[in-house]
Amino acid sequence: MNNKFGKKFKQIRKQKGISLDTASRDITSKSSLYYWEKGQANMSFEKVIAMLERMRIKPSEFVTDSLSDNLDFKEIATTYYHGNDQRLKELATVYLKSSQQNPYDRALLLRAAIACNLLKADTEINLFTPKDLSRLEELLSEIEDWYYEDLFNFGNTLFLLPGKRVFGFAHSLLVKYQENDNDYQWQHAAIATLINANSLLLYTDFHYAQELYSELKALKLSDNFAYEKIRLKFLDELILFIKTKDDSRINEAFFPMLDYLNFHQLKLSLQNTFSQLKQSYNR
Repeated sequence: MNNKFGKKFKQIRKQKGISLDTASRDITSKSSLYYWEKGQANMSFEKVIAMLERMRIKPSEFVTDSLSDNLDFKEIATTYYHGNDQRLKELATVYLKSSQQNPYDRALLLRAAIACNLLKADTEINLFTPKDLSRLEELLSEIEDWYYEDLFNFGNTLFLLPGKRVFGFAHSLLVKYQENDNDYQWQHAAIATLINANSLLLYTDFHYAQELYSELKALKLSDNFAYEKIRLKFLDELILFIKTKDDSRINEAFFPMLDYLNFHQLKLSLQNTFSQLKQSYNR
């Protein structure tokens, strides 16, 4: 794992009162951990996961928090969730200019892409140039193992990518998901990312949306994935609506089912998504 995560790891280790020796014992050498935390060496992903589990830290939370710290994502996300579109546009513009001036800096590109992605999601304003998009696609094309960092990067740049590329990356992730049957937390993160990609494709490329949904539907998810199964069922209802323009089933059966299960907040969120989709297809 890149040494940029070492500083965050050290911060958490110190907060928990865990020594270098305790954190690294039987996983890696004390010196290797020391130099990784100082940003002077890399550490294998597997060893980092093992040490996080020893400290009772969820890998997904560690990676997301670390990326947030390194990419200024917290400021971007806060601006987005507060609905401050003007500030979000300012951030996206500044970050994009910095990235364009340093075209080989991956961190700057990702920070700019995430800001531009949220700006486009909220306002449909796209500051990304074809050259910026080409660099982003090249970066995502290098993904092989789909670590948490990769899920984060792909999931937070979906709105910038053409439908064909969203489908291609999602298919690659789906193949990796089917190979990974021993990391429960990663599986949840992967399925959530795939469902988000599928949802976006409903707006941008219905053909690829149907293809990806067929592949997701074929997965044999256990009841441990109950939330994800509900979201997949929602995708099924959306696809049916797009085909028939009949919203009776989703309103008379699906949403009342969420009430019955006491998923009131989820119902409100999905109703909002459905309303936006109807507006998109009625234009």
